[in-house]
Order: sequence, then structure tokens, then C-alpha cells
Amino acid sequence: MKVFVPLLAGALFAVACSGPADQGPTSSTVTSSGPDSTPTTQPHPAPGGPALVIVPPGGVDLYTEPESEPFYRPAEGLIFPVLTDDGDWLQVLTTCNTERWVRRADVELAQARSPMSPGPEFDLASAVVVLDPGHGGRDRGAKGPSGSNESDANLAISTWLRDRLLTGQNIDWETGHVRPGDQYPALAAVWMTRGPDSPEAGDIELGLAYRAAMSNSIGADALVSIHNNSAPSITQDTPGTDVFYSVGSPGSDRLASLIHEELVRGLAQFGTSWGAALETGAKARVDDETGEDFYGLLRRAEAPSVIVEGMYISNPVEEELLQSEILQRAYADAVYRGLIRFLTTDESGSEIRNPEPFSGSVGTPSTTSCVVPAQG
Repeated sequence: MKVFVPLLAGALFAVACSGPADQGPTSSTVTSSGPDSTPTTQPHPAPGGPALVIVPPGGVDLYTEPESEPFYRPAEGLIFPVLTDDGDWLQVLTTCNTERWVRRADVELAQARSPMSPGPEFDLASAVVVLDPGHGGRDRGAKGPSGSNESDANLAISTWLRDRLLTGQNIDWETGHVRPGDQYPALAAVWMTRGPDSPEAGDIELGLAYRAAMSNSIGADALVSIHNNSAPSITQDTPGTDVFYSVGSPGSDRLASLIHEELVRGLAQFGTSWGAALETGAKARVDDETGEDFYGLLRRAEAPSVIVEGMYISNPVEEELLQSEILQRAYADAVYRGLIRFLTTDESGSEIRNPEPFSGSVGTPSTTSCVVPAQG
């Protein structure tokens, strides 16, 4: 058995997509029009036990049951949350939301930990954050007028954010500039649900249950899902950023408000005619029948969790900006500042909107035809 050290490999991966106008792909893989029906809870390890399985070089055999015949060999670099520890065998959740088994001795492991309480005494150097670049694989998310995919922009922004979090930084809070330094130390680990070092350079399909289970299993201090929006209702002079928070995970509303505040400030410098919803801000949507979070990722998550919808890729000017490294870094820097404020202070942003009942048709990508990347 190989023990995986997050400090050495925290840059491996990042997390997912489910926003208001673009939660599902614009293709036939959208099969439902409300909260998805995949079970909302999964068992996960106690602190100190194995939390995540990392597929080693050469891949690893997957089994339907312990001691059965192996039936599939997923690609090296994939990460699977651990559901059950049965000694020599570990039950895991694959990227396609299927429950499978692996031999403990064949894989690398990351241990579960207990989340810390954010605030002025928070130990940033011990923090663990999960980043979820929305969409991926068949699920491209929203499309820009020139044909660019939201999933690509989400991954690029998340990668910049990961790099910020994994190195020490200085922040000029007056200007918002983020520069390498020792004011804020690197986090202990940043896990990505899909990242540039994962199979297919991160362009892989992920189930919502998988995305949340990665955060729950490792015991993350925060889960941030990076997205971009489509089909604005209006245009306005300030960025039309929305950040959706989980009503079931304490602290999510504060995290959303701080990220929203920093994003509006950080993006405003690009001065354009911004797409926007009728009301923007830190928001929550709940199912109008159950009162639970409408979005499956937020409904499952245990850590303070948000879905960030930074810009409208359907707006031609914003689409062009989203393809530039300067904008991607500014987006990432703004989310970084919001995360730092959330973890190390007790501040709240300027506005947190009350949860609103929602019964719209956003769709959820089906994982019926999802394929776990195979070892070549």
C-alpha cells in the first residue's frame, strides 16, 4: 500500500458544474428537469481513515465485489472517494457515480481529516480546499457565440486558482492585487475534481455525487465549483456575477457573499456591458416542494459550498474576455481573495439574498452513458 501525501501532490485535480442556466449540457444527455435522483448521502470515512484512492501509474483493477474477477482498469491519476473500508478492500465511488471495489494494497491513499472552523485563528497552512471546474467531457456546459465551451474556461480559471492556493501570496486589499509572498501561506492541499494533470487533460465527465463525495470524504474546509453563465435577462454596467450557496451547509452563505463581493470588484476593471440576471448576488435556490437545495452538488455537500457563476459566456464580449489569460487570472484572484477572507476572518460580504423556491427546468446530465477513462 502506498500512502499519498497531499502536500506533495495537492495540485493534481479540481471540481464541477451546475449553474442556473447551464447546469446540464446542451445535448441529449440532459434527462431530467429538477433535482437529480441520485442518492443525496453517501457513507464516508472517519478522520484518519482512507478518504481518497489515487490510481497509480499503470492503472488499477476495479471489481464489482471483493474477490470477484476484475472487470475494468481505470486510468492512472484518477481519484475515487472511499465509501467503505473493509480491510484489504476499499469500496469507492467512480467518476460516473458507480460503486466499485479496489484492493487496498494496489492504490495510493489520502487520509480523511476533520474540517477546521474558519475565523481569525484559522490555520491556513493546514487548510484543505476542493475545487470543482464545472462540466467536462460530453457535458460542455454553456456555449459562447463563437463556439467556445464553458467547460474549458472553468478548467482554466480553476487551475489558476489552484496555483494561487498552493503557493504563498500577498494581497493588497485596497487594490486587490495578489502577488507571491508570505502574508498568506500555501494551503496544505487543494484537490480538483478534474484538473490539467488528470486523464484527457481534465476534459472528463463527472457525476454530481462524485464531485460532492470527494469533498465530503477528504473533510474539506470549503468546496468551490467554478462556472460561467448563459442567457442573461438584462445588461448592466457592473458584472452580473451570481454565487449560489448551500442552505444545508453552515457558512456557505458567508462564503458566497465574500466571493461575490470580490468577483464584482475584480471583474469591474474590464468595463463592458455585462450580462446579468434580474437580481444578482449571493443566492440560494431551494426545491419548492422539499425546501432542500435545488442543485445536486450543493444538496450533497457537507463543507461550506458554493457554485460560482462569474460571467455570461453567451455574451460575445464576455466570451472573448473569458478566453484571455488576463481575465482568467483576475477571476481566479478574486475567488482566492474571497476564500482567504472566509477562512481567516469573520467578515461577511455586502449582501446575502434569502433562499428562493425554484422549480425551473435546468436539467441534470445523465451518467447512464458516462465512461470512466481507461488505462491505455
